Amino acid sequence: MKSLGNVLVVDDDPDLLDLIGMRLSAAGYEVTLASSGEEALQCFRAQRPRAVITDLRMDGMDGHALFARLHAEAPTVPVIILTAHGTIPDAVAATQRGLFGFLTKPFDSRELLARVSEAVALSPTIAATDADGAWRSGIVSASPLMDEVLRRARRAAEDGGPLLIIGPRGSGKEMLARAIHKASARADKPFVTLVCGSLPPEGFEEALLGVPKGKGAHGGLLAAATGGTLYIDELESLPPIAQARLLPLIRRNDGPFGIIPSGTGPDVRILAACETVPERAVQEGLLRADLYYSLAATTLVIPPLADRPEDISEIIAHCISSAGDNGRSFSPEALKLLQEAPWPGNTRQLMSVIGQAMQLSVAAVVPGSLVSQLLREESEREMICFDEARRGFEREYLVKLMQTTSGNVSQAARIAQRNRTEFYKLLGRHGIDPATFKTQS
Repeated sequence: MKSLGNVLVVDDDPDLLDLIGMRLSAAGYEVTLASSGEEALQCFRAQRPRAVITDLRMDGMDGHALFARLHAEAPTVPVIILTAHGTIPDAVAATQRGLFGFLTKPFDSRELLARVSEAVALSPTIAATDADGAWRSGIVSASPLMDEVLRRARRAAEDGGPLLIIGPRGSGKEMLARAIHKASARADKPFVTLVCGSLPPEGFEEALLGVPKGKGAHGGLLAAATGGTLYIDELESLPPIAQARLLPLIRRNDGPFGIIPSGTGPDVRILAACETVPERAVQEGLLRADLYYSLAATTLVIPPLADRPEDISEIIAHCISSAGDNGRSFSPEALKLLQEAPWPGNTRQLMSVIGQAMQLSVAAVVPGSLVSQLLREESEREMICFDEARRGFEREYLVKLMQTTSGNVSQAARIAQRNRTEFYKLLGRHGIDPATFKTQS
């Protein structure tokens, strides 16, 4: 019999704990039992349950404290509290803080099973090893932080609306987008990627529609993604004018760019991604506020690898297995170095270092000395050259000027001690549109 899902039950009364466990097991659930709040936290992180049932009054960490800890780590996991009649007001108050529900003791078995069924239905599986978890099989993680991202992603997959993924470079934004597509009703349709940073400023419309503006739209990535998903990466690299003309497609209230009549364009779901914190990108003029807010109804934030070191050993094991080199391992010193490294390039950079270490190591156990050398080399490569640093400073200066002058080019040029023509060229070189700052004033 297929399990209906894993449920964590917490109670310091062993008789009641066993009773609830038997009821749920008989109904087809996989049950994990914990006799204290502290034990429950350990079980929660290890088992990744789809729902939690906890008694309210317990010695040590009570139900309120446990709920607060669980909700801080995974606010999308449903928690049900068991409460006596005298503590119902406490349970009701907890529902205003995100508690899924409560049951009074003595509980009715049918009501218990009904509530658990409702909770599990709202908490889809994220375990890659489950048949239902195959959608995220390419994402290797053991981190509670990533668990929460995946839970939200699984729900977002069923929504069908536009979505924004935020995460530093190399963190796996496209992989998450592919997982969402795979879990959606569009899974058997195309998944098409458009990387904005690789396009010339005037090339966006042609890449999307297949022909230059004004010649009728046919072909292009939008047509290729019909019925499926179009993933737009590096959204903040898109020129402001192209961002403005993308809005109708995101909002579904017009054909893209006004070239295709409303209601006749391809049926495509838009998933977009950016590296920069969106609010900062809006302030700096990299991202239009109206485009951001049209996407931001559903937003997923991928935490950097440095915030989830527990994933590193999982990724090492995955790399070894993928290479078919099961006799290979990393020494404790090597593992410690990898777990403590800052990883500015995130998962992509880690996998590169692991691959190099496996290739270069003459021993079955990769030594710490080799990993240390590879990390030094990676650090040197991460240092940007002087010209790149200067361009970065120049752009920050121009953005600050445009913010200060509310997009007034003449005033900004006077402050910068440049003539208007030269100043316009500087703005164009960095893709800065003065109009963006005028709308924010």
